Amino acid sequence: MKKILGNPNDTNKKLISLIERIKINNFYLENRKDFRDQILNDIKSDDEVLDIGKAMRDKHKKIVCKNLETLDVNDFGDYPDIICDICSDVTALENKYDKIICIAILEHVYDPFKAVANLKKLLKENGLIYGMVPYLYHYHAPKDLKFQDYFRFSKDALAYLFKDFSHVELFPIRGRISSSLHMMFAGRWKNYMEKTNINIFLDKLSSNEKNIKQCSGFNFIVKK
Repeated sequence: MKKILGNPNDTNKKLISLIERIKINNFYLENRKDFRDQILNDIKSDDEVLDIGKAMRDKHKKIVCKNLETLDVNDFGDYPDIICDICSDVTALENKYDKIICIAILEHVYDPFKAVANLKKLLKENGLIYGMVPYLYHYHAPKDLKFQDYFRFSKDALAYLFKDFSHVELFPIRGRISSSLHMMFAGRWKNYMEKTNINIFLDKLSSNEKNIKQCSGFNFIVKK
């Protein structure tokens, strides 16, 4: 006689509902645009903003808002404003930010579930997180392991990771073909081939369904 422990069918139905509620936006599959420009356009002058890891890079200084802070687990002297492990205690920062920028951060934390729960605590009501995570992407921790490279995220993983947020929108990065070529040729592909939009042309040879499931990663916007 088979034994049934718990309610696996009910659990699976709940997981499916989480996946089905997310919104998939193909804008960055079809257009060679910088997600950071969307972030800049969305930030308002009266916003409190946290740029984790100073992920906006050269566009960090272009952020116009009421208050802008940076956060990192490492101390680099004049950077960051806040030294903090986002997988640990963030009580002092709760309900502080209107928008959090978290680009290429969650793959480097040892407990992304705790990190996301903490990021939610940092947000004000209806606050937003703008981020990016890799999926089919090469290992990219430095040799000295100043920071580590732990996780990769499919759309299903992100649906569960952000299950406690009211809205989840994912933007696939690269499709099935260009993701594979990027894995093989890395920097050369990004620096030369993508500048000519060849990646967009090649990915049109695959269906949207395959491109969404086999991409380099996802930009995302989630709302508290």
